[in-house]
Amino acid sequence: MVSIFNHIPDQHLRRTLAVASASALCLIALAGCSTPFTNQASNTSDAGNTTGSTDNLATDANAKKFVSCLTDKGFEAQAAAAPGMPDSSNKRKAPTTKNMVMLRMLDANGQPVEAADNGMSVNTDSTTQQMYANSMFTSIDYGTIWVAFKDSTALAGSPYESKRQDYADCEAKNPNFAQPAQDLSQTPTYSEADKQAALDFAKNAREKGFSWVADPTGNEPTTILIPKTVSENELRRFFKECPVGDAHITYGFDGTPDDFGYDYTKVMDEAMGVVS
Repeated sequence: MVSIFNHIPDQHLRRTLAVASASALCLIALAGCSTPFTNQASNTSDAGNTTGSTDNLATDANAKKFVSCLTDKGFEAQAAAAPGMPDSSNKRKAPTTKNMVMLRMLDANGQPVEAADNGMSVNTDSTTQQMYANSMFTSIDYGTIWVAFKDSTALAGSPYESKRQDYADCEAKNPNFAQPAQDLSQTPTYSEADKQAALDFAKNAREKGFSWVADPTGNEPTTILIPKTVSENELRRFFKECPVGDAHITYGFDGTPDDFGYDYTKVMDEAMGVVS
């Protein structure tokens, strides 16, 4: 499991939850995995900063009707605010309504999946994760896990496969509702300047004695992966001695806080002056 956190230049650090999806070690946040996890208890403003709860947002009328239809057919469903993808400046538009419909995430036995004690990951095995390969978005909402599907065809292979026709019936009865998939399916792009800045950052960090900092590669060319061997004191020193400046850097952690033996999110927040 890999957790990812973004650095947003000239702004407070926005903590973005990320865990593995059906694909092993799928990196998300700006890395753009097909199944990102977020916490619906908060949203982001145009500046990308955490701005508070989405609970008070009005529910889109079409989404409300679709939820009502699903619940009448036995689904545990709710409306949620769909986040927009960041633009070239890493800015996100704050949601204005709850316009996405989500179903309660179930395990292979049809039981609700819960969040782990740390509130940052999902208590489920790889078999269950693979059953949600066709899902478009997953959220942790006060300890409960919700998942969105683009349409009824995406329920194939999931614990909801036997209810595909019920879902399709609700689609037919509510033709004006559509999941906001256009905001969630975009593949992020990385400029050559951002890629080079990440390489320069990694090189400078190694020159300062942090030999474990590897050059970003592959599909995550701006992610600095922090291995589980890095101690809490070492991480604090790293953040202090290696500021990212204006670079669009994403920090990846090779495991959960439990795997590391300490809460690295707290270390990051303290080091960067962010109030959780």
